Amino acid sequence: MLPPSGWVPFEWPATWTNPSLLRHLEGGPLNCILLSSNEQSAIREAASGRFDIPQIAWRKSSELNWKSPGQVAAIGDAVWPELARRSRESNGSMEAGPTGAPWLDANGWLILMARFRAGSVPVWIRSESPENADQLQLANYRLAIAEAGAYGATRPLWLAPTLASGIASGNDFALATWAKLLNELRWHQARREYSAWPGFGRLLILTAFSGANEYNATEVLNLSARRNLSFRLADPGDLPPAQLQGIQSVLYVDAEPLPQPAAAALRRFVEAGGLLLCMKQPAGTLGALRPSAELHPRFDLFQAGKGRVAISRGAWDDQWVLAQDAHLLMSRRHDAVRLFNGSSLLFHHSVSPDGRRWLVQLLNYSAHDSASNVTLQTWARLASARILLPELAPAPLEIHRETGASELYIPRFSTYAAVELELQDHA
Repeated sequence: MLPPSGWVPFEWPATWTNPSLLRHLEGGPLNCILLSSNEQSAIREAASGRFDIPQIAWRKSSELNWKSPGQVAAIGDAVWPELARRSRESNGSMEAGPTGAPWLDANGWLILMARFRAGSVPVWIRSESPENADQLQLANYRLAIAEAGAYGATRPLWLAPTLASGIASGNDFALATWAKLLNELRWHQARREYSAWPGFGRLLILTAFSGANEYNATEVLNLSARRNLSFRLADPGDLPPAQLQGIQSVLYVDAEPLPQPAAAALRRFVEAGGLLLCMKQPAGTLGALRPSAELHPRFDLFQAGKGRVAISRGAWDDQWVLAQDAHLLMSRRHDAVRLFNGSSLLFHHSVSPDGRRWLVQLLNYSAHDSASNVTLQTWARLASARILLPELAPAPLEIHRETGASELYIPRFSTYAAVELELQDHA
């Protein structure tokens, strides 16, 4: 049978008790079945030898043994991707983020963290079924598939009870939806090489994800992703020089002093022109610093060589503000790409192994065509650009030259679009 990296899993519905329903999986991309109970022994027997049937131990991300996660790093406390649901406690008003924009229930940050911590072990995510499960439309399922694929994880295909019953009974609409879901899976599976492309970002978030630091670190990742602030991850106990190449700013989240090798590497990074943000205790390991004339309401600024060190005046108890400060202190001019009119969109930016192409995967959490035209802007010099949509053939995008930047006008899309950029020069 296939190794775990090749599994494309399906959560077998509890109501599918007839083994003949396996016909719906024949010839499709699904090759792995997850059974919910031992009562499905007839399904197990009929599927044996035709499909992999692993036993998956789902854990909360905070409870996983990251050094030995098993065949797959199976995270069971992800969220269903969508705009935040209307709150019953707030008279039906829409929950929103600190900026007033609609809040997004999203898993990209969680997947990036899990892939960093799990190493080469495949990352799987699942969530509790949404409260409005029987009202889900095709776009909602497509978003769940696309989000996991964009960030390099696997989400087992799950069906709401109404859709599962419709497929089992031969309902035409349900069968058409099923066929479209299988096509969506095929499309993403055919492009799995994209998940091997390393993420691109000018911010390096440095943390050991240990003890009391874990909550701070995970919230910073979550809220940085919500700002579409691309980041990379590193462990302060393992910081080779290559980790700092192409980085403009380092945010050391943990409260403990920096290990000596990391402190020395970061001192060189700052002296060469970089920015380091940290708390007071870690700053003491960096050596002498010159006070800067620059003022900030929450940081004391210092200089070392060509660069700066921003030392927090207090503990970090507001991770949204910390992510915002990190972004603005680094300066948005170091954003490799920006989105305009994309309030319900998040993106994942990665780069090909040879450095010649960028991939910007856009996810629309509203699950319907955007109301405004979305613009993608980059400072990079582009040779060409094209858009990839699951339902259409790849199409070129016109590059509009602006002062110091290039802009691409993105056609409206309901859930997912990938923009592939060919660079004139390596990034």
